[in-house]
Amino acid sequence: MRRIFRKSNLSFEEVLVDRHAKSYNDNFQRLEAPISEVNILKFFVFTIICLFILFSRIFYLNILKGNENYLISENNRTRYILIKAPRGVIYDRYHNAIVSNKTSLSLILLPRDFFDSKTSLDSLVVSKISSIFNIEKEELENMVKKLNEFSYEPILLKTNLTSDMARLFEADVKINNQAGFYLIEDYVRSYSDAYAFTHVIGYTGRMNEEDIKTYPKYPIADLIGKYGLESKYESYLHGLSGKKMMEVDARSKINPELGILNPEPGNRLVTTIDKELQEFVYEALLRTSNKLGLKKGTVIMANPKTGEIIAMVSIPSINADAFSSGSPKNIIQETLTNKFNPFINRAVSGLYSPGSTIKPLVALAALMEKTINPEDNIKDVDAIIIPNKYNPDKPSVFKDWKNHGLVNMRTAIAYSCNIYFYALGGGYKDIPGLGITRLKKYWELFHLGSKLGIDLDNEKDGNLPDPEYKKRVNPDNPLWLLGDTYNVSIGQGDLLLTPLQISYYINSISNHGKIMKPYVVSEILDDDSKTIFKQLPIVVKNVNIPQNYLDIVLDGMRKVVTLGSGQLMKTIPFEVAGKTGSAQIQGNTKTNAIFAGFAPYQDPEISILVLLEEPPEGSVVTIPLVDEIMRFYYNDRFIKKPTVQDFNNDTETATTTTTVVNIQDPIIPASLHDQPEVGVGAGNNQNENTATTLH
Repeated sequence: MRRIFRKSNLSFEEVLVDRHAKSYNDNFQRLEAPISEVNILKFFVFTIICLFILFSRIFYLNILKGNENYLISENNRTRYILIKAPRGVIYDRYHNAIVSNKTSLSLILLPRDFFDSKTSLDSLVVSKISSIFNIEKEELENMVKKLNEFSYEPILLKTNLTSDMARLFEADVKINNQAGFYLIEDYVRSYSDAYAFTHVIGYTGRMNEEDIKTYPKYPIADLIGKYGLESKYESYLHGLSGKKMMEVDARSKINPELGILNPEPGNRLVTTIDKELQEFVYEALLRTSNKLGLKKGTVIMANPKTGEIIAMVSIPSINADAFSSGSPKNIIQETLTNKFNPFINRAVSGLYSPGSTIKPLVALAALMEKTINPEDNIKDVDAIIIPNKYNPDKPSVFKDWKNHGLVNMRTAIAYSCNIYFYALGGGYKDIPGLGITRLKKYWELFHLGSKLGIDLDNEKDGNLPDPEYKKRVNPDNPLWLLGDTYNVSIGQGDLLLTPLQISYYINSISNHGKIMKPYVVSEILDDDSKTIFKQLPIVVKNVNIPQNYLDIVLDGMRKVVTLGSGQLMKTIPFEVAGKTGSAQIQGNTKTNAIFAGFAPYQDPEISILVLLEEPPEGSVVTIPLVDEIMRFYYNDRFIKKPTVQDFNNDTETATTTTTVVNIQDPIIPASLHDQPEVGVGAGNNQNENTATTLH
C-alpha cells in the first residue's frame, strides 16, 4: 500500500529508497514507491522472452530463410528472359541431316500477366487469339482455368506460326497490350521427309501434365520427344535453355541486361540409317501398296554382320511435321482415328505368322537332330490325311499348294514344299519328325519369341505355342494334336513373330549362327562433335551350327531365287538368297506376303525383309518390290559407296517469319530454385551425366 505524504515543499524529483528508510530530515519526509522483488523478476523474464523472440525471428529471416527471401526480393527487381536451346540434330550414317531445326515463332501465355491484365475469358482478346491461331476457344478457356495466377512460367500455345498469324497478332491484339499473350522466337523441328522416317525418328510435341512431372526442370514452353528416337533419346537431344538477366526498377522500367547464360544445344545423334535409301524404300513400298490396293506393310534392311538397321519403314505412316508443329485438331484427329493404326511400327510391334520363312529353321533343326538325310528324295503328295477317330467321315487334311514330285532338303526349301516340312516337324511314314518340344527348343535357340533389344520403343515378344499354351488359351479343347504341329512346322497357327525377329533369324543363318543385336543409333556427339557414346556391334547369341548344315540351308535359299518364286532377281549382278512366305491371318481367309533374304550370297552385307498385309495374291507379290529395292542398293550403294560428309550448321532460318517486327521477349522472374550463376558462357550439359547409362 502506498503511503502519501502531504508537504507543500515536496520536491519534483523523488528517490526510490528501501522500504525501511527513515525520515530524511526534520523538515520533510521523502515519498517512496517501492518495487517488489517479484515484479522485478517478472519484468526481467518478460524482457528476456521479448529478446529471444526478436533474435529468433532475425535468425529465421536472415539465416534459415535468408536465401529464399533474398531471391524473392531479387524477383522484385530482376527478370530472366528465356533463351530457347535448339534440340540436337539427328543424322544418317553419312552425316546427312534427317532432322534439323529452323527458327520460327511461337505463341505463349504468361499467367501472371494475363491475370494482372484482368482479361476475361469472354474478352475480345481471347476471341481474337482463338481465331488467329486456330485454337479452339474451349481448349484455350480450359487451359486458362488451370493456370496459376502468380506464375511467370510461360505456357506454350502454338508453334511454327506463319507470317500471316504474326501480322494479325500485331494488328489486332496490339503488341503493347496483349494481356499476357506473347510471340517469341523459337526453334521447331525440320524433317527432311515428313513420312519416310517417322516410325524410326518420331516427332516432338507440347508437354502434357505427365510430361511436366517427368521433366520438372524443363520450361513448360519446351517441346519434347513424343515418339521414336525423339522420345527414346530425349535426355540427349534436349538442350539447356539459356537466360538473360534484366533489372526492373520501381516503375517497371527494364534496364540493360546484367548478364547472360548462353543456351546449350542438345547432343547430336548419328544413326545407322541411310537417308537416301530410306526415302527410296518408303516411296517404293508406297507405290507397290497403292498399285495392289494395300494399306499396311513394312520393310527392314540391315547389315547381317553388325546388326545395324540401314532402313526401316512402315505404312501407313504419320506426318511428323503435323504433329510437331501443332496442326489443327481435325488433321491430328484423322490420324488418331485411322482404322489402319499408323502409330504401329509394324517392323517391331506387329505380330505375324511367319509362314514359309520358318522353313529354313525347321530344316536346320532336323539336320541338328539328325532326323533326316538331307540328300534323300521324298515323294511329294497332294496331301497328308489324318484320320479322325471321333468323326471318321471328316479327317484332317493337310494339303500342299502344289505337287512337287521328288524333293530333297535343298529343293524343298527352294519350292517351299509343305509336305516335306510337315514330315520334318510332325513326322510322316518313316520320317519320325521333330515334335513340338524340339521345334520350340530351336525357336528359342534362335531367339524367336523374345525381344532383340532394339533401341526403339514398343518392341514385342511374339508367341511360341506349345501344349501348355493351348491349355491356357483353349480350355475347351486343350489337347495338342498332330495337326497343331504340322501347322507350326510351316509357320502357321499360333506361332507369331515380329518382322524384326524373322529378319534377324534369317540374318543369323547368313552370319554363321551369330544373332546380332539390332540398333539404330551408332554414336552420340556433343555440340563440339566430341563422342560421348558409341554403339559397338553386340552378339545376342552365337548358335553353334556345323558349317555343312548351314551350307545346305543356304544353298536351298539361293535356289529360291534361281529356281523358285524369286527368279525375277536372278539378273541382279550380286547374288540374292532368301525365303518367301504366305502366312494365314488368324481367323481370316486372307494371308500376308513375306520375303526375307540377303546379298551377296557368299559374303552378305545387306539383308531385306518385306511384309505386305493382305495382298490379292500370295508371297510372289513381294518379289517385284524386293527386286526394285535390291537393284537400287546394288547400283547406288554396293558399286559406289556414299562418302561421309562433314557436320555443318543445321539450323535454318524460317522465311515465313522474316516480315515480323517488334517481337517481344517475355519477362520471366528468377526461379526460387536451381538458379545458375549468371555470366557470359554456358553451364554444364545435363546429358553428360547420362552418357554412361545408355546400353
